[in-house]
Amino acid sequence: MTSLVIDIGNTSTSVGYSCNGRISGVGRCDSRFKSPDEIFPLVSAQRVDGVVIASVVPPVNVRWKRLIKTAGLSAPLFVGHELKLGVPIDYPKPSRIGADRLANAAAAAKILGTPSVVCDFGTALTFDVIDGQRGYIGGIICPGLPLMFDYLAEKTALLPHVAPSRTKAVVGRNTKQAMQIGARLGYRGMVREILQSLGKELGTKKLPVCCTGGYAGWIFKDWDIEATIDPNLTLKGLGIIGELNL
Repeated sequence: MTSLVIDIGNTSTSVGYSCNGRISGVGRCDSRFKSPDEIFPLVSAQRVDGVVIASVVPPVNVRWKRLIKTAGLSAPLFVGHELKLGVPIDYPKPSRIGADRLANAAAAAKILGTPSVVCDFGTALTFDVIDGQRGYIGGIICPGLPLMFDYLAEKTALLPHVAPSRTKAVVGRNTKQAMQIGARLGYRGMVREILQSLGKELGTKKLPVCCTGGYAGWIFKDWDIEATIDPNLTLKGLGIIGELNL
């Protein structure tokens, strides 16, 4: 089956088509789009059997429902813990798990197996943990790289607003370079410590890791920690959930 898969994030939305585990036709747009004309080309590129949406922005859901209906598509399936995910959930209040994190867990369980962990490098950095027997058991949430740079610029008088950039230097020779080195090395240290702790918690010396989000490659490129980097992981998870529930 072919599904239209939509991942609605706080700032941007990813749209694609899932068929037999493959994602195609990926496009991005503003989650709070101004006009439906901006979105119709993304949602009308192929004929589909169903629509699956993960949204972490409830206020925009009604607009997306109307858009899908106007495009002549079937009512969308919004991802929640009550659906079949291909992996069990062992979590005190599963209704509070973000839909994107459930999709990531579904993808990791099928692609990597269990135990495994997903790192999502977005506005926040999240770790979703899938246990070998209990399934999804929870995760870890840290400030994302954009928040780090924004906070430094906002709360200090002399530090500029900079974006992540590659550098092989270890000692900054100017303020901008010093901030970029601090972000990359500091983030790597944090990620390494978290993954090592998760490996011990799950009882495995080699924990399968899958990374997604805009800054995954920036952190993991030329690093000694092995990880699968998949920018379409969440969309793949939505496709898997669609196959199980539509």
